[in-house]
Amino acid sequence: MARFNGGSNAGHTVVIGNNKHTFHLVPSGALKGKQLLIGAAVATDPVVLAEELALLPEAPKKRLIVDSRCTLVTPVDRALDAKIEEARGAAALGTTRRGIGPSYALRALRLNPRAGDLLAGFDFGPLASFYRELSLDPAPLTAWGVESGRLLAGLTGDAAGRVVEIAESGGSVLFEGSQGTLLDLLHGTYPYVTSTHTTASYIPSAFGISPGLAGKPLGVMKCYTTRVGGGPFPSEISGEQSTRLRTLGNEYGATTGRPRRVGWLDLVSLRYAIKLNGVDEVAVTKLDVLSKMDEVKVCAAYDLNGSETTDFQKAMGALDEARPVLEAPFSMRGAGFEGGLPPEGRRLVSFIEERLGVKVRVVSYGEERSKTIEL
Repeated sequence: MARFNGGSNAGHTVVIGNNKHTFHLVPSGALKGKQLLIGAAVATDPVVLAEELALLPEAPKKRLIVDSRCTLVTPVDRALDAKIEEARGAAALGTTRRGIGPSYALRALRLNPRAGDLLAGFDFGPLASFYRELSLDPAPLTAWGVESGRLLAGLTGDAAGRVVEIAESGGSVLFEGSQGTLLDLLHGTYPYVTSTHTTASYIPSAFGISPGLAGKPLGVMKCYTTRVGGGPFPSEISGEQSTRLRTLGNEYGATTGRPRRVGWLDLVSLRYAIKLNGVDEVAVTKLDVLSKMDEVKVCAAYDLNGSETTDFQKAMGALDEARPVLEAPFSMRGAGFEGGLPPEGRRLVSFIEERLGVKVRVVSYGEERSKTIEL
């Protein structure tokens, strides 16, 4: 399993039996006995990585390769992240303040170390000077560099080359990303986006492999919509309904614990995400949540000053003014999943396939693996 983008600003929660594991940098298949790869485009925080590895058995650690070209997140990057957010005031983006944005920015400025650079003896002089210009103390870099070098010495390698080896031997690799399409730096709801690219087309360049090895993307979507942080959210709901949906779905950030904003399924943004990623199959999650809601709605279009549109690209510049055009095409209330996918669930699947033009390949109605159905 290979992580191809983002950093420790996102968490993936995996439930196995009665145990819950949250992964921020290590691929979320760590407990499956597979090869684990962290690609060159991942902003890797050695401190977070060390904490995560300390919670894992020895076997997964031996299967992990961190690409030597990974940009590293330093403790001063975290300080800069917080300083930038504070400077934005009321216009703050709601970042996790984990230093991911500054890390990518300083990679572009050719100042931050990569994983392999620490092992070769990195000169922190230019980076330290840069931070002094911003009135940030670079002193933590020295001890951090030593400790990070020790950690990475046994992990750093050629993750991209390993993907090629696996493919040539007839094996397969699952590429795992972080954050959704609308948080893409170029194609998302800028400036309320993450610091990297989140679409499937980014995998080859992010990992350093040929496009032919990237394979076929599977879209993963909830049966309602969520968002963390600021930014436009046309299908967002508020009041008692939002509290109930958030509680039933346990919609709190795996990294920060912040309550997620919640809303109805947004067909407009989903079509945009499907187009950008070249998706023709999806996995639909959290059907059990809708089965406990008194009503279920979907956002079929946006109303922009009295004119309806289903084109997210056209609406992008005016999403703050967009109002959802809602439909209530089905009810999930009281649906039971003990005998597999109930009729209410099948109606939802058929609705999504018809309205989005994709095949629903997987549905889930709970955190446990046993509550996943392949169609």
